[in-house]
Amino acid sequence: MKNIIALSPMYTEDSNNLKKASINSPYELNRFNARWNVPEEFRDDVIAVYGEDIYAEIVSDQCGLTLMKPEDNWLSLVSEEFTKRKISYGHLKDYISQENIFIKCSDFKSFKAGVFEKVTDIKGFDSLDLKSMVFTSEVVEWELEVRCFVSESKIKTFSSYWRNDVFDMNPLSETEEKEMLSFFETFIGQYASTLPKAIVLDFGIIKGKGWALIEANPAWCSGLYACDAEKALEVIVESCIKN
Repeated sequence: MKNIIALSPMYTEDSNNLKKASINSPYELNRFNARWNVPEEFRDDVIAVYGEDIYAEIVSDQCGLTLMKPEDNWLSLVSEEFTKRKISYGHLKDYISQENIFIKCSDFKSFKAGVFEKVTDIKGFDSLDLKSMVFTSEVVEWELEVRCFVSESKIKTFSSYWRNDVFDMNPLSETEEKEMLSFFETFIGQYASTLPKAIVLDFGIIKGKGWALIEANPAWCSGLYACDAEKALEVIVESCIKN
């Protein structure tokens, strides 16, 4: 039996880096074809998947995989001690009257997350299902954002990706790294039992408030930025369970 990881047919820098990282690994990364269809003869050998969330869900059904991810409302249940901002979870219709809020669809598919002066400013609002589930939060200013691939409550690799309103993958300073790891240890000590064993966690610094949890994302569809691709690959494999 081979250990195949199904890669999306969409070529990206992340998928290319994972492909290179697999050369000396026990895994075979295969894009199969552009129809998002894994041939029958390979399905038993597919142990993980990586790509866009819709692609991953389709392939997981074909290959008998359970894709690990946090509960839909998980972020709203985390204490403000760690989020440093008020976060709520509910139906889109419940927030129509609110102004100047950050809003994100919980299924990542219906609309692009962002800060909206009015909820009705969401692009394509008139076509949205008002019963769809969303996260909202008060608007804060992020000075730094960092992605962490986590397995068994340990950060395996991390990378910054945003600093002072611009894309930035430069290494953290020694002080930033020390502070982030300390914050992570305190956070994971309280919330490890609420998360899958393999997950991506984003942390950052909110202006005037300090280190905070941004969100949790499934490893099987998360971007790598400057993370170590070999280490990220292991977390991705662990985030998919063969049924």
